[in-house]
Amino acid sequence: MQPDAAGPTRLIPYAGDVIRVLGECAGLAICELTVPPRFAGPPAHVHHGFDEAIYVLSGALTMTKGRADPEPAPAGTLILAPRGVRHTFANPTDDPVRVLGVWSPADALTFMEEIGAALPAAGPPDPAALTEIYRRHNSEVDL
Repeated sequence: MQPDAAGPTRLIPYAGDVIRVLGECAGLAICELTVPPRFAGPPAHVHHGFDEAIYVLSGALTMTKGRADPEPAPAGTLILAPRGVRHTFANPTDDPVRVLGVWSPADALTFMEEIGAALPAAGPPDPAALTEIYRRHNSEVDL
């Protein structure tokens, strides 16, 4: 990936890896990230202040929307999570999964910076810490 003329790509820690910010403006952020193998994902949650989309570039995730059971999300799947919709994802495979993430507005990246640092690549995260991060960003854990 080539950084834009404004400078190098910004990197945000996420689950033991990084989110590469490909471009952002006030209304939109586009990023690439790798979801580690066997990553349990974030807890089911709802965002009230931003919309989120994940496009699976390679590999396969599972996704959950609303109260439905997890569904396969192979390469080519677009996971849309508009504001107010309960969702989560996971990587149940032994392979890393490359995804493109889109958030609107772009200030959702401040949430991603905090939550990404709190989500370990393996093992469970601290539930109280996650709940507090979601609360601070007009979102909520919804198990």
